[in-house]
Amino acid sequence: MRGRSRFIEAGAMNADSVFVATTAFWILVLLTVFLSPRYGVISYILLAQFDMSGTGYYSIGSLGIENALKAVVVPTILLYRVWPVERFPASTKKLRTYWLLLTAYAAVATLWSPYRLSAVKMLGYMYAYSVLFLVFTCAWRRGWINTRTLTFTTWLCLFFAVVQTYFLGNVHGNPEYEFRFTTFSGAATFGPFLLSLFILLLFREGWNFPLIAASVAASIGLILTGGRSIFVGFLWTLLLGSIVVSARSRRKINLKLIAKRIAFGLAAVACVAVLVQDVLPHNRLNELLSATESRDSTLEDVGTLAWRLVVYQKTAEELLNRSLSKLLVGTGTSSGATLVLDAGIFQEDVVDPNRSLHDEFLRSIYEWGLPGFLLLLLFLVEIVKIGLKMALQNDSKAGWAFLAICVPLMFSLTVENILSDGASPGGVGYNLVLTYMIAACPIITMKKNSHVLKQNPMAVPRPHGSVDALSG
Repeated sequence: MRGRSRFIEAGAMNADSVFVATTAFWILVLLTVFLSPRYGVISYILLAQFDMSGTGYYSIGSLGIENALKAVVVPTILLYRVWPVERFPASTKKLRTYWLLLTAYAAVATLWSPYRLSAVKMLGYMYAYSVLFLVFTCAWRRGWINTRTLTFTTWLCLFFAVVQTYFLGNVHGNPEYEFRFTTFSGAATFGPFLLSLFILLLFREGWNFPLIAASVAASIGLILTGGRSIFVGFLWTLLLGSIVVSARSRRKINLKLIAKRIAFGLAAVACVAVLVQDVLPHNRLNELLSATESRDSTLEDVGTLAWRLVVYQKTAEELLNRSLSKLLVGTGTSSGATLVLDAGIFQEDVVDPNRSLHDEFLRSIYEWGLPGFLLLLLFLVEIVKIGLKMALQNDSKAGWAFLAICVPLMFSLTVENILSDGASPGGVGYNLVLTYMIAACPIITMKKNSHVLKQNPMAVPRPHGSVDALSG
């Protein structure tokens, strides 16, 4: 297999890790394809934990067959098996339109891309987001994803991470530089996945011991991944969760009660920070915590943020000096590699054109021009509007869950490469939270020859008209 030979040639993985990853990958492919769709969806979430390109492989000149299979072929088969999909809420029409237009423009922009193969792979990542959006929405509505399956998935993914990190050399956790907890994929994408699972477990109906245990385990694993932006998102989730408890309680809401809940949330945040500093002194999160405590610390002291600031500066300079035509249409999908190579920030043998700029807003305007940038903004504004309506007007657990992931998602969009994570743990996690909310949106249909509105019972599970009723 080409993926396996690349691992060995590049020295990216040892023999045991290659064997375990390859065996688990193909077993999960078969389970996803041949199990019933109910269990095939869960198998795919587990399959996403395996990045078969390794950590020493970069994608300018060749295609990873296994990852193409994971991003395009298997999701397509899964969609075929869950078809037909139920009607989507009218409130999501703009959301779907903006995303499809963005994907279409990215496809057109491959025509003037200097890295055509990488551009095609970028379309594969966006295709994975689109297809899995449909699959996961159906899975939520049909009750295939619930507290039991989320708990099972959390524990099994943590098991994969323990095996990879502590028994197989932790190749994916950068052992030479930063020993980070992760599955057979990068820690930068495993962290968002664990945060997404934590949020999905936190914002459920009917707490019990297995759910609490899985939530605590996910939070511990999240901290061990060492992701700074995701750690900030985790703290935000704790704070929001404490406020939501007050909002959903039957006690009269007043400023004093809200202040108490916020104080409780901040106390929990402080305890987590102290534990990280005392119990995990070598965790890379301490760079962030130390920078917030010391007056002498600067942003350059926070690990990889220093060179990212250089990337952002170079990108901004390039955009300011662009001709009007380039500013309007961009320089093509995946062209961000040109900037970092010309600036000497990366070398060609260690650059991935789809993971170069580490800021999706800068990336969209650089590669896709004003149309791509505006479509990305419109898409994000639309999902925030839906989330606010679901949480504040409908008091939906799914709406609150999205607002919890919204802050770390927006933060990650400014410092990570989320758009190329469609079939990776982080992208799958974000997609699960988004579709949890979309599946909870009530669908209103009009009776023929009548002005009476009714809810579509197939799309909105009873008795409460929301997937929250299926939380158990």
